[in-house]
Amino acid sequence: MVTGLVVNPARYSQFGPAEGSVFCLVTNPEIVDLITVVRDAPYADYRTVLISAGDDFDQLLTDGTIPEESHTLVISPYRFFESPAPEVLGGRRKLLGMASNSTPTTPEVIEHFLKVMEKSSAREQTEFSERFFELAESTENLVYVDERHGTRAVLDHFAEGLVWNQQAGFLEWGEQQIVPSGEISVLPIEIIEFDENLYLPLEGQVAFRGFPILHSGTPSFSRRDQARLQEGLAGLQEHAIVADVTKGKITSLRPFEPEGKPVAEVFDALISVDSRYALVWEIGHALNTSLDILPGNHAMNEVYGGEHGCLHWGLGLTPFTQYHLDIISPDTTVYTENGEVVLGDKGGAPSVRIAGGF
Repeated sequence: MVTGLVVNPARYSQFGPAEGSVFCLVTNPEIVDLITVVRDAPYADYRTVLISAGDDFDQLLTDGTIPEESHTLVISPYRFFESPAPEVLGGRRKLLGMASNSTPTTPEVIEHFLKVMEKSSAREQTEFSERFFELAESTENLVYVDERHGTRAVLDHFAEGLVWNQQAGFLEWGEQQIVPSGEISVLPIEIIEFDENLYLPLEGQVAFRGFPILHSGTPSFSRRDQARLQEGLAGLQEHAIVADVTKGKITSLRPFEPEGKPVAEVFDALISVDSRYALVWEIGHALNTSLDILPGNHAMNEVYGGEHGCLHWGLGLTPFTQYHLDIISPDTTVYTENGEVVLGDKGGAPSVRIAGGF
């Protein structure tokens, strides 16, 4: 049982120097009394702004409630938070948004990931990102290998139209990140858009085995249905599903071993109901090495980077599909064509760091 949540902006390294700026916490009435803001950083002022269902976050920016020259953290488990457009955010704000609505997020969950945010190093993530892109630029294709399950897929990462997003490192004025931070993702189009005629130029076989995260979106949905589907996918922690992929689309899938058949049936059902789940829509290269996976369906686990980075696959995209499924896949290693490790551990991660829970 959490009796208090501590927000300490002095420890969120992405923000940079506080002098002359205002720190602004945006949160919900349901949890505001649990939150204590530590005033260790030399901000000119500290403010707390409440936002409820139906309130317009963009208006808080345009009317100056969230002032310019501000560092803002959004913790909003009771109202869906959508990142504002750059022109709405403005050129003199820095914004961090905690991924706390697409999966059920209790105060205990928020507490765990606030501690992760404090431990996360923007400098280390910047250095990791620079090395990632340096290696990516040195090879014609990125190679995704799961040696434990015998799969190999190739991504033409220089293909025209691909969109790379970096949610890692220091923030400049006018920039925003989802937190905890630590991801480099690639999609066929801008991250908030969807077109089923587009695809990632991914060819080969991939193995889905690891930790599923099932995000809900803004359309009407039931938390009970979300939990039921998540339970059906939980077998991925033990059993791999091997998928044949052509032009970024799953053309067939099968359990790696007979015990994985129930999970494969869940995948088949998803694709039968909505064929867009057959698209490998996102490849996420997670690099937050300060995060221990919190057991359960938690959006903020997505940036788990183990020791040397960790891959996750993304299927579907809310609000276009009912859910977005991320699968953290510690068995997968990303290589250059010359065999240099771009992300992950050679041969797959030897272990996964799991938090003790509460």
